[in-house]
Amino acid sequence: MRGDIVRSKSEVIIADRLFKAGIPYRYEVTFPMKFEDLKNVYPDFQILKPSTKEVFFWEHLGMMDDPKYANSQLKKISGYARKGYIVGKNLILTFESKERPLDIVCVDKLIEAVLL
Repeated sequence: MRGDIVRSKSEVIIADRLFKAGIPYRYEVTFPMKFEDLKNVYPDFQILKPSTKEVFFWEHLGMMDDPKYANSQLKKISGYARKGYIVGKNLILTFESKERPLDIVCVDKLIEAVLL
């Protein structure tokens, strides 16, 4: 563990797994986004893919039980797409709800498939 102060247990898991895999990242860096009512967004993780030096964002959507939260996240994802950050290309999304917590195996598989 690198010792970052993050907002949730799931972000701790993601940060730890990125660090363990040797993937450089920064936590909640300001990303200016002029889209609808979004002014600045703070992606959970800004990641530099070691092999290509390409920048990725990783957003963990951790309160999908909350309709207001889920709607705000959909707005943010649309904003990313308008700025060229596309799921499956350079944007990684993970989700959880009270009934379906973050799966560490899923995190490891995403890191292996997308970032290594």
